[in-house]
Amino acid sequence: MKKNIDIEILGHKYTIKSNEEEGFVYNIVDYLNKKIEEVLRTTTTVDTLNAIVVVALNITSDFFRIKNEGGELRQQIEDKSRHLISLIDSYVDNEGNVLSNN
Repeated sequence: MKKNIDIEILGHKYTIKSNEEEGFVYNIVDYLNKKIEEVLRTTTTVDTLNAIVVVALNITSDFFRIKNEGGELRQQIEDKSRHLISLIDSYVDNEGNVLSNN
């Protein structure tokens, strides 16, 4: 069930609706604030909107990189699982008995 959660981003207060636990939302907000402050501190970008756009692009880039890595890992796991099943099948008959000639 969605609930209202009060958050603060760069000193601006917002109320959002979320199904997530408050602690989870607060961790996201804290991460976002830190990333925005880091961009503001380490670049010549002085406009807050530009800093937020940079942070959004960086977070989106991280998301897609992790998503792609997860897909590659999933494919590796599927490939290894098929290989292991094939090996097991070569040592076991249809009734689950271990074949002695392998």
